[in-house]
Amino acid sequence: MANNLDKTQQDFLFIMDVCLAYYGKDKKMSIAKQFIIIVMGCLIVACSVSKKEAGQTAVHRYALDEVNTHKGQRYLLGRGVPKNSEKAFQYFQQAAKHGDPFAANQIAYLFAAGKGTTKNYLEAMKYYQLAADYGLASAQYNLGLFYQYGLGVKKNRQLAKQWILKASQQGFQPAKQSTLLV
Repeated sequence: MANNLDKTQQDFLFIMDVCLAYYGKDKKMSIAKQFIIIVMGCLIVACSVSKKEAGQTAVHRYALDEVNTHKGQRYLLGRGVPKNSEKAFQYFQQAAKHGDPFAANQIAYLFAAGKGTTKNYLEAMKYYQLAADYGLASAQYNLGLFYQYGLGVKKNRQLAKQWILKASQQGFQPAKQSTLLV
């Protein structure tokens, strides 16, 4: 039966077996201890990604996103590789697809600047919003600028001020120096 289980299910069963062996059948286990064991097992299951989705655990996917963001940055700046905005865009896009806010911020920049892709303020706005919602101060600031100047959206001074203030509260220097906050 164990051969038909994936790695996560096998880990869950292992934890349950260890706990049962430790407490033994003749010892009584408190409800609180039973609850903790079940929660630990559920956490292991919840942290995994099905093989159909990516074939990797969430930790592996996160590491891959970090690698893709790093590669994108290297290609964007030409560090150790020839400068290539198109390749940078592809790497950032792979990482942003899984919610990496730094990659989303870079994708937004590339859309706004028309580097590695066609200039598209609406798409840039979408990615800045994604990164800003994660709390990335530079994305919050850029989102504020998009509202201030009406790039991809209707001008909205109140929203511009709100996003720039959020970035400023995180210590983002350009936001702290913004004339909108005066």
